[in-house]
Amino acid sequence: MYDISKLPDGIEKLFLDLENRIMSDVVRRIKKTGEITSTADMQLLKYAATGNSTREIQEELRKALVMSDEELNKIYADIVDKLYVQNESLYITLNKQFIPYESNYELQQMVNAIKLQTASEIKNITKSMGFLVDMGYGKKVFSPFSEYYQQILDKAVIDIATGSFDYNTVLRKTVKEMTASGIRTVRYESGFTNRITVATRRATMTGIRQLFSQMTEMNAAALGTEDFEVSAHVGARPDHQRWQGQVYSKQELVDVCGLGTGPGLCGWNCYHTYLPFVKGVSVRAYADEQLTKMAQRDNQTYEWDGKEMPRYELSQEQRKMETLMRKQRQDVVLLKKGWASWEDVQIAKTKYATTLHEYQSFCKRTKLKNQIQRVYMDGLGRIA
Repeated sequence: MYDISKLPDGIEKLFLDLENRIMSDVVRRIKKTGEITSTADMQLLKYAATGNSTREIQEELRKALVMSDEELNKIYADIVDKLYVQNESLYITLNKQFIPYESNYELQQMVNAIKLQTASEIKNITKSMGFLVDMGYGKKVFSPFSEYYQQILDKAVIDIATGSFDYNTVLRKTVKEMTASGIRTVRYESGFTNRITVATRRATMTGIRQLFSQMTEMNAAALGTEDFEVSAHVGARPDHQRWQGQVYSKQELVDVCGLGTGPGLCGWNCYHTYLPFVKGVSVRAYADEQLTKMAQRDNQTYEWDGKEMPRYELSQEQRKMETLMRKQRQDVVLLKKGWASWEDVQIAKTKYATTLHEYQSFCKRTKLKNQIQRVYMDGLGRIA
């Protein structure tokens, strides 16, 4: 079976890099305000910084989108190479004609259509990117890039130029605000928001799942089977453990596994796939005994933070710690770029080092695989 969990990492990293570059640009421009000597200079600087930033952001977005198209091509080519060709042995065994991808124009059209759909989704996401700004008293407002730049530069310039706050305080407050909210996108009319990395990952995963399903249906029809084997993996959520690794009819995929629903097979954050299964010819990837041992391992609880938690809940806790470390790493880098005081930089470094040590202890204690590479893909290098 094919592991799809790591496929969108390339695109996720592209937009994580974009976020870091834009935040660094905000800090760089705020750093200039330390030299303000008059109201006229302040207004000119504000105008120039806002205008230039808007143009530069558009250029950064354009670069990221071009790169994401390239990354999408790699992802879909990898899927076709691994998943489609994986069924070639079944075709040969059943004396069915296997059409190479290069000659399978129907499959090529399908792949291109889904690839274009995914790329379009990502482009639409970037049109609504911005920052979620905390207005106080629990009220948060989504602010597009151009508005956010103007607001945050206005505030920084006025605070520094009028002497209301010292430079280090302004820089510290701004960095904290940016890294806490991150670059986000409004995806629904309800105002629901997600980080850009999460949104692009979701868009890519949706396209991948659609491609998997379409290719599976096409192969099943050509092989003359109505049965499918569902993949299995360690760390599956509890309600998915009961049906993973088994063979089902197409209707059972819907009735038993919830195919086509958010919480079911191929739904929200689901890494399961399903492949054609020819009874009497195909061999299951996992025997029942193996699946039982996998479930026992997943349901074994470990104590953390005063609570007994099974593997799936622990994996969610692990993701939270990784997200926190990326934020803390951004804090350190942005404070250093803004020439923050030595004390502020050391405090930020200590916070990150503490979380990193806690993360390492967490993985060792709970026997979860250390996935610190998900933190380091921010490209910020050594921090502490």
